[in-house]
Amino acid sequence: MKRSKKLLALYVALLFGLFFSVSSSAQEAARLSRASVCFRIPCNIWTDDARFAQLLEILGKYPGIADELTFFTQKTHTPIPDDELERRCVLLKQRIAEAHARGYRAGINLMCTLGHHPENVPHSIGPEFPRAQTMDGKIAEGTLCPNNDLFRERIRRVYTAAAKAGPDYIWIDDDVRVIHMLDSDGTHGWICFCDNCMKTLSQQFDEEIDRDFIRAHYNEPDVLAKIRTFTSDTIDGLFALIEKTVHDVDPDMPLGFMTGERYDEGYDFERWAKTLSGPNRDKEVYWRPGGGFYEQSYMSALFGKSHEIGRQVSLLPPEVVVIQSEIENFPYQFLLKSANVTTLEAVSHIAAGCTGAAFNVLTNNDEPLDEYEDLIAKIAERRPFFDLAVRYLGRNPNVGIFPLWERTEGYYPNRSPVQALTSCFSEAGIPVAYKYLPDQTNVGVLSHAYLSHHTREEAKKLFQMGIYTDVNALNLANDPESYALNDLTGMEYDGEIRVDGIEKFEEHPLNGPFAGRTRDLRQSFWREPICSLKKTNENVETLSSCVDYAGDQKAETIVGVFENSLGGRVCVNGFYPWSNFYNNSKQSQIRAIVRWLSRDRLPGYVDSFALVNFWMRAPNADGGFAGIAINSNYDPIKNVALMLKTDKDSIDVYDYSCRKTTVKASSSDAAGYRRFVVPEIKPWEPVLFVCE
Repeated sequence: MKRSKKLLALYVALLFGLFFSVSSSAQEAARLSRASVCFRIPCNIWTDDARFAQLLEILGKYPGIADELTFFTQKTHTPIPDDELERRCVLLKQRIAEAHARGYRAGINLMCTLGHHPENVPHSIGPEFPRAQTMDGKIAEGTLCPNNDLFRERIRRVYTAAAKAGPDYIWIDDDVRVIHMLDSDGTHGWICFCDNCMKTLSQQFDEEIDRDFIRAHYNEPDVLAKIRTFTSDTIDGLFALIEKTVHDVDPDMPLGFMTGERYDEGYDFERWAKTLSGPNRDKEVYWRPGGGFYEQSYMSALFGKSHEIGRQVSLLPPEVVVIQSEIENFPYQFLLKSANVTTLEAVSHIAAGCTGAAFNVLTNNDEPLDEYEDLIAKIAERRPFFDLAVRYLGRNPNVGIFPLWERTEGYYPNRSPVQALTSCFSEAGIPVAYKYLPDQTNVGVLSHAYLSHHTREEAKKLFQMGIYTDVNALNLANDPESYALNDLTGMEYDGEIRVDGIEKFEEHPLNGPFAGRTRDLRQSFWREPICSLKKTNENVETLSSCVDYAGDQKAETIVGVFENSLGGRVCVNGFYPWSNFYNNSKQSQIRAIVRWLSRDRLPGYVDSFALVNFWMRAPNADGGFAGIAINSNYDPIKNVALMLKTDKDSIDVYDYSCRKTTVKASSSDAAGYRRFVVPEIKPWEPVLFVCE
């Protein structure tokens, strides 16, 4: 007997306390009750009766570890023949029923819609399906062209087969994108510039163009914008076809999509989400933001991925509430990423905006599954913290300093170094916002690339905010042929020091007790030039000068601050502006600068000498707010001071075991900040702080 998916979803929501709702307005208003957690199950497990039974047995030892099991349709990254995929869907129907019997929701992850890259090509879909082609005419053997009738017939066939298997939802994987591996050497190319696609793309130009034209004009903004529109339209048309195909079988089935940073496709997440929700915009849509962090040797990459995810989540419409971060331990060699790091990754991505996690961490080989039980146990142990964090953070946007970026940035030759602009502040304990919120965000971090594609009036408005920037952006802002904003910047470039330059902190309130200290970043090893700044307005104040190894001054100002006539505040940093904030003096100075730039509107920050990645969320309607601090070092941190802009006298702090400690404010200042001292944060562990 066919189940009503809507009734099933409502039943499971009641059973597990999840957050499915019928209308968009209800979803926007909902306070999420817990995280949405799933395991993605590889083919080599679910296609084998004994191995799948063993997995269910192991998971059964840890009640509540996951809400969902999501089944990959294949192991390799090139589309398999349709009849083989249909055969697998028959078995998946049985596996879904077995998962339901154990209390899990269950879904299908279509691994290849277009195809990722050439892998297992001899056993992939036949040559009768046109492949994608690059602007150089190169054929992507592992990727299908999405703009032909044969491909559309295939989409109807395979997505119908998946829907008829009876899943609770269907995921579209991240092969729906423009970048694909063409060769074993990792060469990448766009989709798609075949002759057929070129005819469609030509409509954007109102004239017939060819691949030679694309190669010759590729880096021109207008050309790139038209390619972006063509690509976004292609993806949107594909999603419209998938939506209709699936909902013709089951009108209530949620569809999900996995993404990464998507500048080259236009980052049109809101548009695509609405298309997947159907013509009436009433179908539930899931999202799985991701990025690359596959092993733990470079831990800053974990937080870099979180910032990528934060930017992705910031572009989703509010009605998308099931946002499961991709936790992927590819190539599934157990010792590449520990259980502690795997679970911490889920927390970090929740801090950046997700409402759950999708664990793709199980073996793709024939290894015994009990080798993975310790990892499964650790996920079960940390699950209550995931739930607690989502309950308090919900879908409220992140607030704090805003590294200025836009979804169209990929369409300019010099991309914004937005990742570097973000990470250096976050790990110094300064909260980061991923989109501009006029009532919450009044400090922008400005790069040359961001400034370069704005009008003079738009640039002028930027300098009415608090702006932190470097000399590259300063030179562009001052350029008489570009923006001529000298009167708003107050400073100009005054030459370089290429050897033996050392930062010296001058007497200034923003430097506090650290005046006289130095910061030597050893130019003889890391050959970044130091930029001297000339004051063009007498109100510019020097924070740092430059001296050499003899203590002789080489530049009067290398870090300066200025309040301009429009009320904007500006800090220009000419000494390693995006890196190495690891001295006590520099951390303190950077935090003081950001607070000054914000006119004491920064919602909070860490006020201890520590490596702590820090996120805060916008307040709820009742004024309560929450955030997460992660100790990003190998030593415990004692007495971590959080400076929070609040009139509350206490906050609740939850450790990784969900133990609550109520921390009372130890002091306050005239600007309305209160100081809350957290007794300890253990190495590579988070705390959740809540102010209600």
